Amino acid sequence: EVAPVSEPISVDPVDVQESADSARSEEISNTEPETSTPAAVVEDTSEKTPEIERETESQDKAATPVAVEEQTQEEEESVEKKTDEWVEILGNDSLKRKIKKQGTGENLEKGQQVRIKYTIMLSSGKTVEEDVEQTFQLGDGEVIDALDLTANLAKVGEVYEVLTQSRFGYGVLGRPPHIGPNCSLLLLVEVVQAEDTPKMIDMTEQERVNIGDRKRKIGNDHFARHDFERASRNYTSACKYLDPPSYEANGEPSSELKDLQAKTWCNLALSELKGGKLAGGIQAVNRALEIEPRNTKALYRKGKLLEQKGELEEAEKALKQAVSIEPGSQGCKQFLKELSKKIANQKKKQQQMYKKMLNLEEEEKEKKVTGFGEKETTWLEGAIPMVAGAVTVGALAIAAYNGFKSLQG
Repeated sequence: EVAPVSEPISVDPVDVQESADSARSEEISNTEPETSTPAAVVEDTSEKTPEIERETESQDKAATPVAVEEQTQEEEESVEKKTDEWVEILGNDSLKRKIKKQGTGENLEKGQQVRIKYTIMLSSGKTVEEDVEQTFQLGDGEVIDALDLTANLAKVGEVYEVLTQSRFGYGVLGRPPHIGPNCSLLLLVEVVQAEDTPKMIDMTEQERVNIGDRKRKIGNDHFARHDFERASRNYTSACKYLDPPSYEANGEPSSELKDLQAKTWCNLALSELKGGKLAGGIQAVNRALEIEPRNTKALYRKGKLLEQKGELEEAEKALKQAVSIEPGSQGCKQFLKELSKKIANQKKKQQQMYKKMLNLEEEEKEKKVTGFGEKETTWLEGAIPMVAGAVTVGALAIAAYNGFKSLQG
């Protein structure tokens, strides 16, 4: 698995179609001696003697073996020359190939299952890997571009060297700890075996699992290097074998296969998330949930994808479902808490935005305005003048009473 639920989630090769056989035959044809047709001579052919005809025929027969011998010799020289020289694959000196031992049969073809033995060396001469055997599907991105492009020109039994710049090797990321960023490489490759890949409908479940799981593991290796583009490519290719359309598969998948299907779709979803391809990631995780609806890892990653897309409430739904299935998952519970807080802040910002749009903030500051344009008063503001008036009236009444009493006295 690429990442457990409890933890926070923090080129295409270009097919080069070039036939060594056709190139060789073209070179031979260019070096063949020219044969010219003699100019027509007006003569009486009836006077030509049988002896002259027999002599001409014998000369033609004698010349034929010599021409064949010369052609064969030139072909051998051409082969020897090609075996001991570097040939540019793309014409820009970034990828070169040199044959050390000729193979037999036809060139390998895209889509075949190819088994090779290879050694990788740095430009300094240091050997990184030696005599490693690997089976891969030619042209499907399972190996570095330098191998994909050059194997397409090789034959079974052939041994050749490859000199490649980093762009066709491990690029700017390298392959820690032995291959650093932007490293040129020298490879020694032997083509051991090649066979056609059967049609999907003709394959057994185990045959599909063998190919699909191999591609999934290669995707894991690329994910570990943070090469999410290559990781996604291999995960996608793995899913084609592990989870093909029903019309290409025989029978219902076993429980083990279903588990592998969901695992691979989940890995693809995470790789797409890391690579910023949210639509592809959501599509992958939805397929994983179709296979295993109670897969909490898939629900967690769906929440992450929806969060990045800005659909926080949908993400919260996915996490609530995950927590209900696995209440003890601290990762899901923590993520759900973060989502709820973000949603609350989002709603608060939305309310402020709506108030600003409708000018409600200014109205709240100015309070409410009456229909006569007078400011409405609070009970306290109205009570103050009433009390003052009552005090004044009381004072006047007391003064009048005192004056009346003094007149009586």
